[in-house]
Amino acid sequence: MKILIVDDEKAIRKVFKMVLAVELPACQVDLAVNGAEAVDAFRKGFHDVLFLDLNMPVKDGYTAFLEIKEICKKKKRKVPFIIFCTGYEVPKELEYTETEPVNYCILRKPVTPDNLIETLQARAGSLS
Repeated sequence: MKILIVDDEKAIRKVFKMVLAVELPACQVDLAVNGAEAVDAFRKGFHDVLFLDLNMPVKDGYTAFLEIKEICKKKKRKVPFIIFCTGYEVPKELEYTETEPVNYCILRKPVTPDNLIETLQARAGSLS
């Protein structure tokens, strides 16, 4: 499994990567500091899962998500599972009803190591 962690806070990137390395050592984990870097990294790596902060400078997580969806559509690839991480209000565009097919979830900050792994493992079965 290839995972991309995208957050403008270095400490969060470092902790997330460390937790994933310990709990899921077979995973490849890449890092990006903003949405623009995330889109570039995704183009090169086509990750299975993205931990994507919503509020970042340069390009926010929601805008990066839309661009990644477009890349997948053009390349006829499945959109990766996105775990949006935020300590702020969730944009209305990400609100959904249970009848809509979605490939993302919201993880509220502060995120504990247990929350991180539980959220990922809850989705791991649908990532093949």
